[in-house]
Amino acid sequence: MGCDGGTIPKRDELVRTKKKKETSSKDCQNAAKWNYCHLSQLPLQKPIVADMLGNLYNKDSIIEYLLDKSKFEKAPESIKTLKDVKELKLEPNPNYNPNRQETDANSSTLNKAQWICPITGLEMSGTFKFYYLHSCGCVFSERAYKSISNATSKCLKCDKPFSENDLFVLNPNDDDLKSNEAKMKARKEKSKSEKSSKNSATTSTASSSASVASSSSTPATTSKQVKENGVKHDDSHKSVKRPIDAAESNGKKVKSVQDDPNVSDVYKSLFTSSEKAKNQTKAHWVTFNPQYF
Repeated sequence: MGCDGGTIPKRDELVRTKKKKETSSKDCQNAAKWNYCHLSQLPLQKPIVADMLGNLYNKDSIIEYLLDKSKFEKAPESIKTLKDVKELKLEPNPNYNPNRQETDANSSTLNKAQWICPITGLEMSGTFKFYYLHSCGCVFSERAYKSISNATSKCLKCDKPFSENDLFVLNPNDDDLKSNEAKMKARKEKSKSEKSSKNSATTSTASSSASVASSSSTPATTSKQVKENGVKHDDSHKSVKRPIDAAESNGKKVKSVQDDPNVSDVYKSLFTSSEKAKNQTKAHWVTFNPQYF
């Protein structure tokens, strides 16, 4: 059997075989992780933030997500507020040229990194492991972290002290992801304990200030304190007696204010029972008085 020109077809030209599934290369996956936002899938642009799980985001996308979560399909459960992310201090790669990037899988510029380690110069392309500090936001490679002896106490870039729970892996694998989750839980528990201690301290301070204020508001005791049967009595708490009460205490029963000898004439003239009120030629200025002549 032949064709025009005496050619003989091959088996793969006559039999349709099952096509293999398309698989993305490791370089393509790394390029997607290190060059695109994990939330909006847009290219990463400064300011860039990272959560405690090591994912990279555009800060604008995180703010939009916190304002309206319905706009995004994949919601990061670990991000509740802006305190759950940290803005990164990235060192730009001087050799990076976005216009020179190619889409060929065999191209060496496919996964060209935008940022590098400020200490060793290694590119953040996924080939090397990178850390970031949640306390200061500095980013450096694992090689730089292990090469310096005092890396566990101070930042390699800004020389700021940090703890082990501040160190997170960027774009981690399965093992590093578990480590990041454990550190995230430890940080949240620590923050909760600090908040509870602060609340208890403020409550105790408020109660102490209230007790001081109440003690200062109590009237001071006078020097006239008489001991009777071993008990001190303070004269400052005694109420001032009115003229009528004073007259009654003297044993005289007073029927009206006019009969009280301890009351002045000016005070007696205020009442309708006074002689001046009875002898006036018009009604009383307070109430109608039918006793005028």
